[in-house]
Amino acid sequence: MATIDASSLLEAELLSKSYGGARALNGVSFDLRRGEIHALLGENGAGKSTLIKIISGSVPADAGAVRLNGRELRSLTATGALAAGIGTVHQELSLIPQLSVADNIHLGQERLRVGRLLDKSTMLKEAREALERLGLQVDPRRKVAGLSRAEMQLIEIARVLHHRSPVLILDEPTASLSHGETEELFRILVELRAQGIGIVYISHRLAEIRALADRVTVLRDGEKVDTLELATVTDQRLVELMAGRSLDKLFPQIDARHGEVRLRVGGATSSGLHDASVEVRAGEIVGVAGLVGGGKSELGRACFGLERLESGYVEVDGARMRKLSPRRAMAQGLMYYPPDRKTEGLVPTATLAEALSLGPVVTGAVTSNGFLSKRAIADYNDHAVQALRIKPANQELGIRWFSGGNQQKALLGRSFAADFGVHVFDEPTVGIDIGAKVDVYEHMKRLVAAGKAVLLISSDTEELLGVAHRIYVVREGRIVADLRGDDRTETNVVNAFFGTSRPQVAVGGGNVDRSV
Repeated sequence: MATIDASSLLEAELLSKSYGGARALNGVSFDLRRGEIHALLGENGAGKSTLIKIISGSVPADAGAVRLNGRELRSLTATGALAAGIGTVHQELSLIPQLSVADNIHLGQERLRVGRLLDKSTMLKEAREALERLGLQVDPRRKVAGLSRAEMQLIEIARVLHHRSPVLILDEPTASLSHGETEELFRILVELRAQGIGIVYISHRLAEIRALADRVTVLRDGEKVDTLELATVTDQRLVELMAGRSLDKLFPQIDARHGEVRLRVGGATSSGLHDASVEVRAGEIVGVAGLVGGGKSELGRACFGLERLESGYVEVDGARMRKLSPRRAMAQGLMYYPPDRKTEGLVPTATLAEALSLGPVVTGAVTSNGFLSKRAIADYNDHAVQALRIKPANQELGIRWFSGGNQQKALLGRSFAADFGVHVFDEPTVGIDIGAKVDVYEHMKRLVAAGKAVLLISSDTEELLGVAHRIYVVREGRIVADLRGDDRTETNVVNAFFGTSRPQVAVGGGNVDRSV
């Protein structure tokens, strides 16, 4: 680790913040040193995002103070924080797609010529320098709309670095990056630390924090638990500090029951699938692995009628449906949970109560005269909140005020609305903390124990190996492997991703391409 200047660069003192009566932050103090990478850890809803939003001027604190180089920053705004030297890259990117890369990098600090016209040549030159500093080979004249998510993430960082900010705050910066892009980002962060820049790093991935951070501050339920030198604490202890309870293991023991086939996809062909066939039985979790864009998400969307099939079929509990729609899928007993909860799963203006019951009609909620029973819906909501450990439990609070993990739980809570026999989860644990992941896996365990069939689509190979009884691998829209038993290994999954060697496969419910 780096040699750290013990003098504080950034200080937050006794910050507090409430949203709609719910306390998000309660008297939290935090400090960042020069030339330090300081990790913020905590479950979703612990207060991490609220803390950095206050520091970066996105929201005002109800109480407390923020100091930079010993000077208190009053009436802090996002523009004022950046001008003072606090640069923040939020999880939700703030680039303007219709503008060029150079324009986005200079947003709010445009170069002007005489007559107040934009000095485009200087802006292009400085944008190239900022991009080169990150090793990003992107034409600064290109519109942001045509770039990948990973490129956008790095441009956000380039924008902050262009402002010469001594403080850099990164919120889940690797969520959209490949392994290679993540390694390149780490190299850049280590260089910035050596230059004396203080970095606040938020991630749910302990391996990343272990690789980068010097110190770690743990938050729980809006309060600071402790600040520790990372070298002095184990991962297990960090997990316990975050969760406030002992977690013996991340993945629960889930016994397969292997009943009748509840979901069968036969010869599915669409714009993203080619003759894909899968089976999921009652009492089992079947995983779907694959590279981004390889067809794994298209498989889940096809099951729910969101991906139009050119040929093939989807069959739920023996009922074959060639012209699927979400309404028909739910009526037949299939529920789908999309990967992007903000744009596909939730309505930002809804309350928690509305978010839980959006879509499926709650069993027993329709009275004999055709009205909805508020009592039946309230009972269902109470059960979902308790079973999934949604915090806060205030059902009248707007869903936008909940953390990402609790928003995800609200989406998964729809499984309690009716007696769905098949559950298709697409990336259900992306961007949520360890404690929330455990709650999601326990929910899947309850579904399996009740005889439901679970299809788990995930980019996290460790997750699939930890909870799935079988794993299909999708490559270029085709099912190329069906891994069972001892053949469920990371090596076989990765080999199937790239077709680099023949994985040991047990050929079962799908059409498996044996040429890999």
